[in-house]
Amino acid sequence: MASVIVLVLVVGLGWSFAYAGKDTLTGRALTGEQLSALSRAGHACPAVSAARLAGQLMTESELDPAAARTESGGRGIAGLTDDQWRQWAPWPGAQREDTRATVLALAHLMCNLVGKVRASDLDGDAWRLALAAFRSTLESVRTAGRIPAKAKDYVDQAGKYAAYYESLPQFASSGSTQFVPAGSVPEAVPLPDELVAAVVAAGSRCPEVSPPAIAGQLMALSSFNAEQRGTFGQLGIAAFSEDLWQENAPKGASVWDPQKAVPVMGDALCRLVRELSALPGDPYLLAAAAWQAGVDTVRRAGGVPDAMTRTYLQNVAAYTDYYRLDTRLAPVPVPRPSPSAPVSPTVRPSAPTKSAPAVTRGATNPARPPATTAKAPATTTAPAPVAPTARPGPGGPGGGGYPCWRRCRW
Repeated sequence: MASVIVLVLVVGLGWSFAYAGKDTLTGRALTGEQLSALSRAGHACPAVSAARLAGQLMTESELDPAAARTESGGRGIAGLTDDQWRQWAPWPGAQREDTRATVLALAHLMCNLVGKVRASDLDGDAWRLALAAFRSTLESVRTAGRIPAKAKDYVDQAGKYAAYYESLPQFASSGSTQFVPAGSVPEAVPLPDELVAAVVAAGSRCPEVSPPAIAGQLMALSSFNAEQRGTFGQLGIAAFSEDLWQENAPKGASVWDPQKAVPVMGDALCRLVRELSALPGDPYLLAAAAWQAGVDTVRRAGGVPDAMTRTYLQNVAAYTDYYRLDTRLAPVPVPRPSPSAPVSPTVRPSAPTKSAPAVTRGATNPARPPATTAKAPATTTAPAPVAPTARPGPGGPGGGGYPCWRRCRW
């Protein structure tokens, strides 16, 4: 009898542990390149988030970029077949070995399948049905009217991995409001003397991007840390993504050299201002949103794409107000000044008061989302007036365009 009781307990406990294990799965750690690719691809359509894509990649290939044959019969990290890659390669000349291109191709394919599933009037979660169509075929899903038995384990596993990645801070959903402990986010600090000339140069490239805005964005992105490596793969003091740097940097320049990287940031932001000129809102803030989330994401959303990007822009705007009090940051009157042009230091603003910080995406040191606008002490010299631009109305945080209280989408 004692032996039977022990056997029952062992079997029961074993079953309990096995059952509990079925409810949760732990995915592998993601590299910076993979996080960056998922961050961009996760805005392809509302049904396909970065965490869901991560769960699918884990199920398909266990995040192995060199997988010769994956769960669904494809290859590479996304398990795409040759025909799927030819159809969904995101740009001419894209290479399957490029994680960004492959993950974006998978996101576009999954969005297409979600649309076809919905058009078929099938009952059930559209993303799970699209996963089943990817694992088997769309026709088999339509015929069954639900997830076919062949694809059920695949869909369940991808869903559990997606839930795991969704629980990580890097994958907080657009509606999430996560806060870090008070005091863990750095205060705004005076702009270092050695960066003044580069910031003034960067903020003199176009009317919409001012030197205080450049300083505010650098503070939000890296706290002026030239050696930063961001969570999503951003590099250097300006948190450049690899593609953004390659598109705008002159030959031979290093992203780790602030004297080169900061002026390139000014050029890149002015380029983004021009590319997004058809969208309503403050031109600079739209460019800053594209810096954080990607220009295609901002264009598809018609403005600020999600709550995390909105929080980032609020941080940038508050820091910009702070650096406007620094009279060293008056823009120079020539369109392309030399970054080495001397700028006489005068008044530095005092650090703004602390407020409840929020986590922002894409930076090693997240920026502070002030509960109130940062103010300098009453003894601080008032900022010099900003020269008017061709746009009507007073300047927004970037120095041009409409005021945020009237036109900014956030």
